Amino acid sequence: MQVVETPVAGEVRHYQMLIGGAWVNAQSGRTFESINPYTGKVWAVMPEAAEADVDAAVRAARSAFDEGPWGRMTGTERARLMRRLATLLDEN
Repeated sequence: MQVVETPVAGEVRHYQMLIGGAWVNAQSGRTFESINPYTGKVWAVMPEAAEADVDAAVRAARSAFDEGPWGRMTGTERARLMRRLATLLDEN
C-alpha cells in the first residue's frame, strides 16, 4: 500500500501515468497544469497523454489480462475481489 501525504499549502504536485506497472511521463514529454478553481492557482502538473500513450496503456492492459491471473479467473472470482476492494476503500 502506498501512503499519500497531504500536500503543503501552495505546493505544486507532479504526477505520472501508471502504464504496464511503471510510473511514466507522456512519451512527448508534454504536461499540463491543473488549476484549483477556488484559489485560481496551479496545484498539479500532469502528463499530457497522446495517442501513443493510450496505445501503450491499452497494450499493457491487454497483456496483463492475457498473461496475468485476472484473465484466468471466473466472473464470480473477479466479482468477489472487486467487492473486497470496495470494502477496503469504504473502510479507509
